[in-house]
Parts: sequence; structure tokens; C-alpha cells
Amino acid sequence: MPEEESSREIDQEAIKQRDTLLGAAFPTTHWSLVFRAQKDGAEAAAAMDELCRRYWYPLYAYLRCRGYERADAQDLTQGFFLKAIHRGLIESADAEKGRLRTYLLTALNRHIADELRRENAVKRGGRAIVLPLECRSAEEQYANEPVDRNDPERLFLAAWARSVLERARQKTRDYYEQTGRLDMFDSLQTTLSGDENALPYRELAVQMKASETALRLQVFRVRQRFAKILRGEVAQTVQTPEELEEELTWLSKVLRGE
Repeated sequence: MPEEESSREIDQEAIKQRDTLLGAAFPTTHWSLVFRAQKDGAEAAAAMDELCRRYWYPLYAYLRCRGYERADAQDLTQGFFLKAIHRGLIESADAEKGRLRTYLLTALNRHIADELRRENAVKRGGRAIVLPLECRSAEEQYANEPVDRNDPERLFLAAWARSVLERARQKTRDYYEQTGRLDMFDSLQTTLSGDENALPYRELAVQMKASETALRLQVFRVRQRFAKILRGEVAQTVQTPEELEEELTWLSKVLRGE
């Protein structure tokens, strides 16, 4: 029967996805980006650009939450990354001692203390780094933050967690665009984090002119693809497969506001 065939197909797809994940090589971590950024040339520039994309906004949001005005927060965040480039701020970092996000937040606080001790700040001018587009819209993003702004560190962690989730969503969207199924993904992307029992399968099936059984299969496949990409994103932030599982659990709790 069609229902039984679809169920078997879902089971086979789940097994295939599991085997793919278990067999995949553990990816290069963000610490590798840090150390590449210390070099010269195009490789260093690309590594620093990627670090900015991943950490600039959470650090900026942290500073705004601490009470710094927009311009001051931008200046401090940019100055922090410049120091990372020009003064070897991260050369003494030890990847074995914790998460990069924790080290960066600690280093940022040291940078703030250094700046406060300087009576005459040097204008950065031509030394300014070029910020990725998403960093330039940081204030708009900060204005829409749902997290309690009385807790800067919690806001930093929540902003970082959501940025990981958004990169995974965008990469999933890119995948479906490349395979000619973007319209399908755009119709189903709201199901990525929804409650299974609350999903309006019947309404979606009517909108997409598909049977409910076929729709459930498509939702399953989209979620599996998203989960695989999300694991890959999170794996870049840790050192071992064991830490990956811990980080995924932590990410889920932060996104739920726990």
C-alpha cells in the first residue's frame, strides 16, 4: 500500500542519513580559522572574514547589552578583531581548554579593559577591516533580540546559537536551490523547527497540490537534510565527536531559552 511504501522509504532514508553522518570525516574547526587568520595573504583574509561572519554580531550584541552605544560597540568590536590580526591576540589561545566563543568573549573583555586604560584612543581610520554585509545590519538585528537585555552573556550565547541555526538553514536552502527545488523548500522551511503534532499537513498539502502522505515524506527529507547540515556547522566549533553531541544538546537548550 502507498502508506506502507512511504513508511519504508522514510526508514531507508533515515538509515542512509545515519550512515552518512557516522562515516563522515570530522571537519576543520573554527580554531583552525583562528590560526589561519594569523598568517599573511589571501588565506588569512578569508579566514578572518569567516570569523567576522560567525562572531562579529554576537560580540557586538554583547557590548550593546552592556550599555555601549551603537558607534562605541561597533568601534570596540572592530578594534577587537584588528587586535586579533595585528597583535597576535589569539596566539596564546589553547584550543584544548574550551570553546572558541568562550575564549573570544574573555578576550573581548580584556580588550575593553585595555581600551578603558588608554586615555587617548588612536583613530583606526584606514586600518579598518571590511565588515561582511550581515555585520553592517547588526543594529537592526539587535533591535529585534527576544532575549533579556539585562544579561549580556546570555544574549551573546543566544545570538551565537541562532547564528549557527541560521547558517544551517541558509545552506539547506542553497542546497535545494542548486537542485532545482527552491520553491518546495521555501514552502516547507517553516516545518524545520515546528512541533510535529502542530504542523498543518493537510493545509500545506492543499497549497502544494500534493497528497498528505507525499508531503510528510518531503518534510522528513527536508528536516533530515537540515539536521545533517546543522551537525556539520556545530562540528566546526568542537574538537571531538563526543563534544559534538554535548554541543548539540547545549544548542537546543539555548534556543529553547533554558
